[in-house]
Amino acid sequence: MKYRKRENEFKTIIKFLREQNRMSQSQLGAVLGYGYTAVSNYESGRNEPSIGDLIKLADYFQVSVDFLIGHKYDEKMANNLADYMLMMKIRTIRDSIIEVADKMNDMLKTGN
Repeated sequence: MKYRKRENEFKTIIKFLREQNRMSQSQLGAVLGYGYTAVSNYESGRNEPSIGDLIKLADYFQVSVDFLIGHKYDEKMANNLADYMLMMKIRTIRDSIIEVADKMNDMLKTGN
């Protein structure tokens, strides 16, 4: 079997699950017995959870550990996750367009 290198999908998946459940980073941290910074570090990709924490998260969100690490998707969850990832890309593009438009507007105002 050929190994396929992946991005850290865990950070995207954990943020997706947290937001789907309308939880703050602090609330999810409390589930694990940590503060919000632990969850923030997971979502930014700075840290990854221990096996024990992966199991806690999988049990809490009622998903498999495979799902959490991006290894295997349930079809319904995969569709929701794909929609979420597309939405995040669209937001990034939108923010870039707004930034460029603001810069152009500033240039027009100052005549540069």
